[in-house]
Order: sequence, then structure tokens, then C-alpha cells
Amino acid sequence: MKKFLFALPALFLLPGLAFALDFGLLADQKFEAEGKVLFYNSSLAPWFSWTGDRGLSLYLSGALSFKYSHYDDGIGSNDGWAKPALLPELSRFALQYRPGRNFRIEAGRFAYSDTLGFAASGLFDGLRLEADLAFGSVALGAWYTGFLYRESAKITMTALDMKNYAEPWDWDRFGAYFASRRALASFRWDLPLPGFHTLSLEALAQFDLNNDEGLPPGEARLHTQYGEIQAELFPSGRLGLGAGALFEAMENGAGEFAAALGGLLRLKADLPGSLSDSLTATVKFGSGRWNDTFAAFAPLSSFAQGAIFPGTLSGLGLFSADYAARPHRALLLETALRYFARTWDDPAAPGKYFYGGEFWASLAWQPLDDLRVSLGGGAFFPVLGTINPGGDPQWKLNAGLTLSF
Repeated sequence: MKKFLFALPALFLLPGLAFALDFGLLADQKFEAEGKVLFYNSSLAPWFSWTGDRGLSLYLSGALSFKYSHYDDGIGSNDGWAKPALLPELSRFALQYRPGRNFRIEAGRFAYSDTLGFAASGLFDGLRLEADLAFGSVALGAWYTGFLYRESAKITMTALDMKNYAEPWDWDRFGAYFASRRALASFRWDLPLPGFHTLSLEALAQFDLNNDEGLPPGEARLHTQYGEIQAELFPSGRLGLGAGALFEAMENGAGEFAAALGGLLRLKADLPGSLSDSLTATVKFGSGRWNDTFAAFAPLSSFAQGAIFPGTLSGLGLFSADYAARPHRALLLETALRYFARTWDDPAAPGKYFYGGEFWASLAWQPLDDLRVSLGGGAFFPVLGTINPGGDPQWKLNAGLTLSF
């Protein structure tokens, strides 16, 4: 379980050129139980990195996994263990160039998240330029999503996206492997303020490149633009405050326009004592269908906002309190209380806005750099809301083991 590092002198290649190689293998085992469904995922993830002496570096990783699922829903054709699916995925492929301390270019498949983390988050294929200037840091990027694995990308912006996302995938239908074809461009400016405070501004534009032939115009393409602002303030050494807002403009295939709003408020406090613990309170907001002008917030990446509750930020209000502690250098404890509300009035259930709340806790133990064990569990309680107060609690358990070679 030892990583290999080689520093080869330039004599083997070109005079004056030196580089370092590093590579390894992650073996990951994950188990999840939710209601009457069991999931087991076993994966191997090789990775490789190369660092040159002239500002160039390369990182490549992939994954090959078997996914097993077991159903017990009373439907004969579904019950039992399903045939395992062999899934290959290119996780990250990034070439980075740093000609100086204040400038960086990155190309390939790498992680990106917008300022608020509302519109886009995850791995994307593209190009990003970053520069540290006298008036702050600026970043310009462009990405394409059509080569990503659909389950990782989670792009379900339109009816066409959701239809393709729900289509079963196997080797005979390889086209169903890929995510919705969309292009994304962004410009971000991080402006430092006195006292270690920062102000961040970002503009994003998303373009739908899918083939929408045969669909009604209103269900076809959806282009969106986002404007975001966030301020991060640190009134004391242990206290941090973040506040941000988002405005979205969208145009569908019929040439119809609409707008959406989003908001974020976060307060984090590092608690005194020897536990290295912190408490974070967060409020998130995404607009819903209000009228002909304001539509439901439509993010590019549609990730669930709860550990159990499946709703995305579209038309959702979230209130959460998170506690994290490290009682030992090898142990990390995290707990979360979350409450979910609807930010629009559903004609089918007028006056009912509250989904309910969930509790989640997880424990991670990492005694060695190349060994990690995790355990988590929690439940969502519809009875705490007004939308489905008679619903049964929904629970989930998961466990994981990761070895690094």
C-alpha cells in the first residue's frame, strides 16, 4: 500500500528536464440500504499523476465498478438480486499549466462549482483560465457535458433530459450512458475586501445542444443564464458569515422567456475546546412556479438537497444545522438536521408548503492514509410537514470501505 514516486533526471529525456511520476489504485466498497432496496457497489479506481519542472502537470483517474441491487417490493419480476451492471467511467483527466505564480490554465475533465454551488457542480469537460491580478482573482471557463456519465452529471433540466435519464442503460444501448448535451461558459471575479472578507461575482451561460426533433416546442431546448453574487465575512477568528443571491433568465424552444431567483445565508462557528468542532446554520432558497414571469429555478446539476429527501433546489427552501467534530485525529463525526419547504403554491394541494425534516449522522475512521471506513444513517419524517403528514418515515443506512494501494 505504498505510492510510488520517481524523480527522474533530465539526462534520460532532454537536458534540463526533470519530472515526477505518482500512481496508485483505490479499491472502494459501498453498501446502502433504503426501505426495501439494497445496493452494493464494488469499484477499482486507478489513478496516475505527472508533474514536470516547467509548470506542467497531468492527472488521470478512472473507475471500473460492479453495481448490485436487491429489491423486495412485492413485484415478482423485480424481487431479488438484479443482474450486476459493469460500469466504466473516466473520473478525471486534467492537464494543468502554470507559467507563473499568478496564472493557471487547466484543460480536460476536472471539478467545477459556481460561486453559490446552486447552478453547476461536479466534473466537467472543458477549459479554465485563472489569474491573480491587482484588483482580485478572475476566472474564465467553458465546458461541455455530453461525454459525462449521466448518473454522475445529474442533468435533468427538461422533459427530454428526464426521459433520456430514465432510459435503462446497458452495453446494447450505449448512447444512454451519456448525459444531456449542453455547453456552459462562466466568468468569475473574486474581489478581496479589508479584513480578509471577500466579494464574489459570477456570470454563467448555459446552451442546450440536444436534438429536440419531434418534441413540442415548449418541451424542447432550454437555454439559461445565471448572475450570482456572494459576500463572505469573518467578523471574528471563529465566526464566518456568507450571504448570496442568484438571478436566472431562461428561454425555451418556443422562444418564451422566464426568470427565477435563489438565495443563500450561512453562519459557521468554530466552537472552543479540544474537539476541533464546528456548527453551521444554512438557509437555501430556489424559486418555484409563481406566475407567467417567474418559473421554477432550473439548475444545470440537479442534485438532491438531502441525504434522504430527494428534492432538488428547484422550488425548494432548505433550513439546516450541521455539526462536525474530530474527537480523535482518525475520527470524524458529522450530524445534520434539515427541514424542507416548498416555495410555491401547488394547485393540487393549496396552502401546503412543508415537506418535513430529516436527521442524518455519519462517522468516518481513517487510522492510516490508505485505509478509510465510513458508516452513516438517518431518516426523513413526512409527519413533521403538511404536504404528506400521514406518510411513513423513510430511512437509509450506508457503509463504505476504501483501500489505497
